[in-house]
Amino acid sequence: MRIFSDRLVESLQKTGSPCVVGLDPRIDRMPAFIKSGRAEKGARAIICDFHELVLDAVDGLVSAVKPQLAFFERYGTAGIQAFEDTVQAAKQRGLLVIADGKRNDVDSTAEAYAAAYLGKEAFDVDALTVTPYLGRDSMVPFVDACRDHGKGIFVVLKTSNPGSGDYQDQKLESTGRPLYENVAHTIRQFGEGLMGESGYSSAGAVVGATFPEQARRLRALLPNAIILVTGYGAQGATPEGAAACFNPDGLGAIVNSSRGITYSFGSEDVTKAAFLSAVRENTLRMRDEIMRKVSQSALASHPASR
Repeated sequence: MRIFSDRLVESLQKTGSPCVVGLDPRIDRMPAFIKSGRAEKGARAIICDFHELVLDAVDGLVSAVKPQLAFFERYGTAGIQAFEDTVQAAKQRGLLVIADGKRNDVDSTAEAYAAAYLGKEAFDVDALTVTPYLGRDSMVPFVDACRDHGKGIFVVLKTSNPGSGDYQDQKLESTGRPLYENVAHTIRQFGEGLMGESGYSSAGAVVGATFPEQARRLRALLPNAIILVTGYGAQGATPEGAAACFNPDGLGAIVNSSRGITYSFGSEDVTKAAFLSAVRENTLRMRDEIMRKVSQSALASHPASR
């Protein structure tokens, strides 16, 4: 059984792209041709049709997709069915699936979440975002599931929203360090038991590229963790901010964009061909912008190699 981090690194090297496409179904913002006959099709079919096209458009340009569970759940049972369909459609194309649900609870409930998403009997995704703020014991079931099933987690660490500093930046009296650095220490400890042959761990972290200085600090604190970079595109993060999350080897991070890729296609009356072209061009532009900055950063840190 190959662990998540090794599968992800292999895919990143194959595609040459660190991009992740976020799948946030918003029926009201989808092209008119997708929603045609909505009353007859229903939400499940509309969402699935939309994502099938997105997956076709980004073929070969990304290693993973990140369905955001909240946008599926808003459509009730039909949305959950569409999530399951989307997971299968992505897997059929050889893509890794990172479920973004920021799940966690007390230990017994955490076990249920871990079984549902990281086990083999329910959703069976490749990785799950997890919140750490119920304490170390609440994360253990997810770490155990990663070890047992070859899956991964991305622990919410320093998020991209403006208010993240309200709590995450608060210094703990016991250590004098901000809360997010203490969480990083825990991620590093968990990661030691989930290390792959690639040199990267299946215990990763969610870090917002909207805070590049903190991102650089966390990159140094977590040399073997894969960082899921958020905030790129619609939330205002720059390629420079995203590049701060990479290691000098050009690995160690994946960068997500959702609205900036799937909903930046102009008019609602866009044709199918134009929609596919827009999604692909948005992804290519993102890939090229990020890789250019990552390469520049690597050269800057190793001037003798120029």
